[in-house]
Amino acid sequence: MTENSAFHRAWKTRFPLLTAALLAFSCQEQGTGPVTPPRIPCEDAGKLLLPRFSVTTHKHPVKVRGKTTSIPGMTWADGDSVRAFFGGKDVKLVFTREREMYLASYTGGEAKVSLISHGDEGVNGAVGSINSPLFSPDGKKIVFAGTTRGKPGFILDAVPGETDAWRVPLDPKAHVTADPHWFVDSGKTFVYFSTLPGLVNYNPNCSQVAGSTYRVQVLGDTSVDSISITGIPGAYRGGISKDGNWAGTSYAASALYYKPGNELHLLGDNEQQCNPSMNPYPVGSTHMDYMMVLAFGGVPYHTIAGGTVLEGLHENLWIYNKDNKIVWQAKRPDDKVYLRFDKPEWSTHPDFATAVALKYEELGGDGDLYVVKIGDLADAPEGELHQAQAYLKIGSGGFTSDSYSHLWVAP
Repeated sequence: MTENSAFHRAWKTRFPLLTAALLAFSCQEQGTGPVTPPRIPCEDAGKLLLPRFSVTTHKHPVKVRGKTTSIPGMTWADGDSVRAFFGGKDVKLVFTREREMYLASYTGGEAKVSLISHGDEGVNGAVGSINSPLFSPDGKKIVFAGTTRGKPGFILDAVPGETDAWRVPLDPKAHVTADPHWFVDSGKTFVYFSTLPGLVNYNPNCSQVAGSTYRVQVLGDTSVDSISITGIPGAYRGGISKDGNWAGTSYAASALYYKPGNELHLLGDNEQQCNPSMNPYPVGSTHMDYMMVLAFGGVPYHTIAGGTVLEGLHENLWIYNKDNKIVWQAKRPDDKVYLRFDKPEWSTHPDFATAVALKYEELGGDGDLYVVKIGDLADAPEGELHQAQAYLKIGSGGFTSDSYSHLWVAP
């Protein structure tokens, strides 16, 4: 148990109201507010419920072009280290910094960085606050939300600077398309998204979480179909498993939904958690229910090995199963340097994830971007609490709690 963990528990004991406010603030960039659950209706997953919005300026696909750049104060892992860590596989990284989005590629050598946002991703062409960028499974496209409110959303060709790229709006009327995620089924490509950009509370009267999960089908390089239902009751902000059976969410309640059986599985004893990320396991894997989250700490969490674990705020990355058991843990790379994690995301490859590690204030307070080697859990026997196998500091300096990232790894 770290000194920081003891500090967090002592603080929570002495100042419970202030602690609750601080914990709610820690996910504020996600649009969260107070943790008190509002009165919410029971939404019908079989109906499309879209409020009216004024039409955004992003009505049509447009051609855009990024630019090759460097970011002052940031350094990148050398190509040899990256090749060794990934076993020679090509990798690409998309990340956000100060409301802009960048693409870093290690294809064939050292990191090449491009600015791929254009300062007009907000509603009606205003400067946005880009979040939740995710590579398609083949690494050719990126889907993202232009604002923390989850609208508008876009699909962008994942190409380096000085190359023409198509940017396609997910919805020309700028409905909320929060936390967009890719899903491929029988040769068809879809983007699933949530109607809630903020807190997703569990409603015991409905036995479901708030909001809805909808989707659009990607029809080609420059077009998508209209919004349609998925049959998933609630806003599942962590995406969907590759077999389409499991959806995950967090931001207040953490939950897994099993679509074939219409089963909701609450995680973390309904304590507030953050940053859900569903596994990218191949169809047919044993553990299609696994989901990565960050937790707020201060309460015991149940592990697959029996017993419980304690932590302070965001001190570990956790992977849960449907039975509310933690099956995997990633500790901070160095608890003398780093205060906590933020914005974890499972990569397109099952063995890797990225997360920002934020330093203590006395050490500068900014963050470094790490790749965490998870290990092969897709079909692993359950019974022991697995641990992260290795860490790679892929980017240094300038990362914050607002810095999203996603990693594409060649098959």
